[in-house]
Amino acid sequence: MKNVDSITKPLVSVIMPAYNVEPYIAEAIDSILKQTFVEFELIIADDASTDRTLSVIRSYNDPRIRVVQHLKNLGYVGNMNALFHEAKGDVIVIQDADDYCDPNRLSYLYDFMITNPKVSLVGSSYFKVDSIGVKELVSLPTDIKLIKQSFDQMKYPLPVVNGCSMLRKEIIEQGFLFRNLNYVNRAQDDDWLFRLSENFVMANVSEPLYYYRSNQASMTLNPANINSNNLWAADFVQFLKKYRVERRIDLLAQDLSHEIDSFFEQKKQEVLKGNPSFFELYNAGKYLGVHDRKSAIKWYFRALLKDPFNAYIWKKIVWVLLHR
Repeated sequence: MKNVDSITKPLVSVIMPAYNVEPYIAEAIDSILKQTFVEFELIIADDASTDRTLSVIRSYNDPRIRVVQHLKNLGYVGNMNALFHEAKGDVIVIQDADDYCDPNRLSYLYDFMITNPKVSLVGSSYFKVDSIGVKELVSLPTDIKLIKQSFDQMKYPLPVVNGCSMLRKEIIEQGFLFRNLNYVNRAQDDDWLFRLSENFVMANVSEPLYYYRSNQASMTLNPANINSNNLWAADFVQFLKKYRVERRIDLLAQDLSHEIDSFFEQKKQEVLKGNPSFFELYNAGKYLGVHDRKSAIKWYFRALLKDPFNAYIWKKIVWVLLHR
C-alpha cells in the first residue's frame, strides 16, 4: 500500500472531534497513527478547547493529520457534522478523542466493508476502560438480522456504537448527519443510529477493536449542560423513532412541538408525584459531582422550599456544610 501523503485521495478518513481532552488525546492520536492499515487521513477538529488540547494536536508533525480549529465552540453535533463534510475518503471512521483503538482496527473494518458491499456501517465489540485502566469486555451482536431487530424494537443498550464505527460516505451524502435534538443535549448519537437503522444495513465484527474510556469531564457530567429533560433523553429518541415509524412524521422536522412538550410534561409529572423537589435535587447533585459546593447548596435550599420536611435534603445540606 502507498502512504496517504503519496495519494490524492485516502481510502479511509478517520474523524476525531476534540474538546478539552488534553489528558487523553495523545493516546487517541497515537492509536490511529500506529494502524497496520496505512491509506488513511486523520482529521482532528478542536472545538475551541480551553485547555491545552490544541497544543497537543499541533505537536504532531505527520502528513496524515489534518487539523481543523473552530474559534467558536460548535458543540458535539456541529463539530461532528463539520468533520463529516471534511472527510475525503469513501469510508469514514469515528474516533473519539478521549478513547483509543486496536492497531488492527482500520484493517478489520475496511476488509469487512470490501467483502460486504450491502453493509453501510460496521462497528465492533469494545472494552470499557475505567479511571484506573481496568478493562471490561462489551460484546456486541454480529448477526445483521438480530441487529436490525434490536433497533426496530428499540432495545437498549443499542447493538451498534457510533464511536466504534466505520461508515460509507454515501450515508453523509444522503443527508444523514447528526442533529440537534432541541429538548435534550445528549443522545444525538442514538438518534443518528436509529435513523440509520431505518435506511441502511448495519453490522459488527466480533473482534473488540475499541477502548471506550469513562471520562469524568464528559458532557453529561458538566453542570453547564444541566437540562432535566436529559433524564429522558433515551426515551425521547425512542419516542421520535416510534412516531416516524408509525405515522411517517419526523416531529423535529415538523411544527409539532406540542406533541414533544406533552411527552416531557407527562414524564415530569410522573416524577413529581413521588418527589416534589426532584429537579432541584437533580441540579444539586450535578454541581456536587464537580465539587461546586456553593451552587449545590443553593439548589438544596431550593429543594427545601418545595419539600421542607424532607429529612434527606436536611442531611445533604449538613453534609455539604461540614465536608469542605
